[in-house]
Amino acid sequence: MTRKNIWDEYIDPLIKKWFLSPFSNTVTKVFLYVGAGLLAAPLLEHLIIKVILLKYFEIEIPIDVPDTSAYVAGVILMINGALYNIAHSFLMNRGKKIEAEEAREKKKVEVPHDQKIIEKLLSNLPYENTRYWVERAPTAGILRDFAHGLEQCEKFITPPYRLYNEVVEKKKVELVSKISSFNQAAYGSGYLGAQEDKSGKMYLPPYHWKVPGQESEERYYDLLHKLTDAGQDFLKEYDEFILCVKSQGFIIEEI
Repeated sequence: MTRKNIWDEYIDPLIKKWFLSPFSNTVTKVFLYVGAGLLAAPLLEHLIIKVILLKYFEIEIPIDVPDTSAYVAGVILMINGALYNIAHSFLMNRGKKIEAEEAREKKKVEVPHDQKIIEKLLSNLPYENTRYWVERAPTAGILRDFAHGLEQCEKFITPPYRLYNEVVEKKKVELVSKISSFNQAAYGSGYLGAQEDKSGKMYLPPYHWKVPGQESEERYYDLLHKLTDAGQDFLKEYDEFILCVKSQGFIIEEI
């Protein structure tokens, strides 16, 4: 058996069992080790050193056997160490119970708060509609009502909509960032607008730019590709956000 295995199998467990646990606090160990030292040291000194010197070297050193007071002092220290350990363990366990209770009470407040904000955000992003309109927006435009819902999503990075759950909050911020980039590519660039749709229900691409050989045609396709890329990034982050929300224990009804 290798040295590492001997340590892992025998020595390390022995140290943890008899020297570190359950006496894991410093004060207890000081009481116990000092008390044990008072009990053991004089007796070992008397039995070992004096006997060896006398037997093998015929040298007699006047070492007295420890008196009662040394034993009493050692026992008292060890008892104090044991009592302190009991008190320490009780207080530590009590503290953990209080922390656990506080965490439960905190969760009772935070989870409903976060759930409500997540539901509000997703109400602007019905799953099938979101994929449908974002994928077709570069070539066929986007429904104005849905576009207004995307604009509403941008407010969800402001302080009133901050989540207590840091994991979901991070993914929410990343999602809203992708939505903002999509909105910028769609409307901020001037690519999608109401001027092409007489019904007023759609934001459409500037089809009149598609004049072969003209500078406007090049700009048309450049903005089309940028919006396509922004849409793909948005949908990817959207799916990741939903998976993150579910992995954190939030219940999402049909989106």
